[in-house]
Amino acid sequence: MIRRTAHGTASRYGRRDALKIGGLTVSAAALVAACGDDRTGDEAPGRVGYAPPITDPPDYPIDDAVLLRTASSLELTLALVYETILGIDLLDDEQVLLVEQLLESHVAIAAEMGELTESIDGVAWECTNPWYMERLVDPLLVAVQGSDDPKRDIINTAVALENIAAATHQTLTLDLDDADASAATIAAATLESRHAAGIVAASRGPEGYVSPTIGGGGVQNDAQGIPFQFSVTDTFGSTGQIELVVGAPDENGVRETFILQTPSLNALIYNELEPTC
Repeated sequence: MIRRTAHGTASRYGRRDALKIGGLTVSAAALVAACGDDRTGDEAPGRVGYAPPITDPPDYPIDDAVLLRTASSLELTLALVYETILGIDLLDDEQVLLVEQLLESHVAIAAEMGELTESIDGVAWECTNPWYMERLVDPLLVAVQGSDDPKRDIINTAVALENIAAATHQTLTLDLDDADASAATIAAATLESRHAAGIVAASRGPEGYVSPTIGGGGVQNDAQGIPFQFSVTDTFGSTGQIELVVGAPDENGVRETFILQTPSLNALIYNELEPTC
């Protein structure tokens, strides 16, 4: 799942502001009471600003083939991102070589997941993940290409994607019933964790080896307000959400933030779905 938020400084309220808010709350409560209990109308929660339409997840069965098809779709999504990054033509020769190696690795993992899908009588998925493409990849690439520092955002994007791919495979390892498939996903999780760690080590050196959060500290931001990346972020492999801040700041100094999460019900590639490519 993906959520997009704004990244900026939190507002602070003084005592006078608190009194104003308190008075507003009382006034609002009085208004609601005056309306009575016989109010009619739509009781659905309101929506402010832009957000993708809410859709209910499909009511399809989830088996090993669905999980492996989803793994393939995520790997091919990452491969497409790396293809796009290479097309931006901003990286130096060493970085281009690294991205090419990452792309090749994800294509190979996708092919392996496809073979495992067929081995359990499923139909291999050979397309990107439509849910991630619409809600993450398309707006993310727009933000990166319009950034004040695209190269920084490319590196941070690669780290975030490798970590969320590793987290996805780590989760699948426990969910899969097929022993060969489970072994393959834990191997993929290990490889992609190493990818993420290697990218940070190459870009930040020793300062980026170990996150201070492991010792109870906090992660600091760089001069532009972007959180620093680290090779080792947790004592054990994390499957939690990942925050990625990219793009140019707006007039208030706010950059776009993407919250990456492992695939939910809406992002699964069910056996009933038709190819999108």
